[in-house]
Amino acid sequence: MGNLTSEQLILEKQKLDALKLELETKNKQMWAMSETVYKEKKKIEEQLSIMLLEKENLEKQKNENDSNVKQLWEQSTAIHKEKERIEILKADVEYRHQEILDSVQYAKRIQLAILPSEEMVKTYLPNSFVFFQPKNIVSGDFYWVNNLNKNKILFAAVDCTGHGIPGAFMSILAFNLLQQTVKEHSDAKPSDLLNELHYSIIKSLKQTNDFDSVKDGMDIALCSIDFENLKLEFAGAHNPLYILRASSGSAPPQLIEYKADNKAIGFSYSKKNTFYNHQINLQKGDCLYIFSDGFVDQKGGEKRAKFFYTPFKQLFISIANKPMDEQKYIIETTFNKWKGENKQIDDVLIFGIRI
Repeated sequence: MGNLTSEQLILEKQKLDALKLELETKNKQMWAMSETVYKEKKKIEEQLSIMLLEKENLEKQKNENDSNVKQLWEQSTAIHKEKERIEILKADVEYRHQEILDSVQYAKRIQLAILPSEEMVKTYLPNSFVFFQPKNIVSGDFYWVNNLNKNKILFAAVDCTGHGIPGAFMSILAFNLLQQTVKEHSDAKPSDLLNELHYSIIKSLKQTNDFDSVKDGMDIALCSIDFENLKLEFAGAHNPLYILRASSGSAPPQLIEYKADNKAIGFSYSKKNTFYNHQINLQKGDCLYIFSDGFVDQKGGEKRAKFFYTPFKQLFISIANKPMDEQKYIIETTFNKWKGENKQIDDVLIFGIRI
C-alpha cells in the first residue's frame, strides 16, 4: 500500500471499517442464531428426555399388561376347565336327580295303587270325599276303607311319622299292618284294632328302649259305621273325630268333637297301649270328618301363622250343609289360598262322609 495515495488510503480504510462493521453484524447474527440453536437444542433434549421417560413408562405398562394378559389367560383357562368340570357335575347331578325323581314317581304309583281308589271309596261310602295333598310326591298320610259286610264299613285317616320317601315307606308298612290286623280281628272294635296295630308296629320296627331304636309310629282316626243301626264306633291315636249335626231352625250345624287318646301307634316303649272306644248314635244327614294335622299346621296368611283348630272347625261348620264334592272344592281352595307362596310343611288329608 506504500504506493497508494492518501485518498486511496482513506478509501481503503473506509472499506475496511465497512467490512469490519459487516463482520461484527454477522458475528452478532451468528451469536444470536447460536443462542437460538442452543435453546432449541436444550428444548429438544428436554423433549427427548420426556419421550424417553414416557417410553420407559410405556414399556413398563406393556410389561405389566403382558403379565396381566398372561394372568387373565391363565385364569380364563382355569375358569374354562372349572366350567367344564361343573358342567360334567351338573349333568351327573341332573341325571341322578332324574333317576331319583323317576324312582319317587314310580313309588307314588305303587303308593296310589295300594290306596283305595275313588271308585272303591264311592262304592262303600257314596256320599263322601277325600282331600289328599302330599307335601312331596309321595306321602306319609294315607286313607283306608274296608267293608266288613254290606252294612258295616271301616274307614280311617292315618298320619305316619315323617313325609316324603321316609313317610311313604312307613305308610306302606302301616297300611299292610292295618289290613292284616283287620283281617285277623274282623270282629274287634276300633279300640282293640288300634291296640293290636300298636303291638304290630312295635314288633315290625323292633322298637325298644335303646337310644338308636326306630322311633317311628303313626296317628290315626279309625271308625266303624253300622249303617243299618246308625251306630258309629271310633278310636283315635291323637287324631279326633268331628261330627257336624244339623241344628233346629236356621241355626248353623252343631260341631261335636270326639277326642282321640293322647298317644301314638308305635313310637312307645310300652308294648301295651289301651285306646278308648267311643260308641256314637248317628242321625241321617250327619257329616263325619277325620283328618291329619297337615291342614291346621300349615303356615300362611299375612302373618305366616298356622291355620289352627278354631278356624278349622269354623270351616267345617260353614260347609257342612253343602254337597260333598263342593265341600272338597272349598277345603282345597281354602288350603291353597291360605298357603299362598309358602312351602307346604306337611302332608294334608281330610276324609269326609255324610250319613
